[in-house]
Amino acid sequence: MDLKREKTEIPCPGGGRAIKTTFGELSSRSSLKSSKGHVYKFKSSDQSKLKRAMSNIEKLQKEFERDMMKAQKEFESCVGNVLSNADITLKS
Repeated sequence: MDLKREKTEIPCPGGGRAIKTTFGELSSRSSLKSSKGHVYKFKSSDQSKLKRAMSNIEKLQKEFERDMMKAQKEFESCVGNVLSNADITLKS
């Protein structure tokens, strides 16, 4: 997942139509202007915190995917062990 490219809408500061943007733009542009000319001017310290938060989410997502793959492999192995180690009685 690349949060920087994830699309979002933020409300117009003047009550007009929402501003379509990405989280990457929110974290890097100094300002965003609505279609009516209303402007958000962002503080770089807030943007730095947003960048860190996005980075943390992406890191956790990668760890989750890695852990999930590991858990799936363990699950498949356990299912195989249950079947291969079972006592079998064939009825004729």
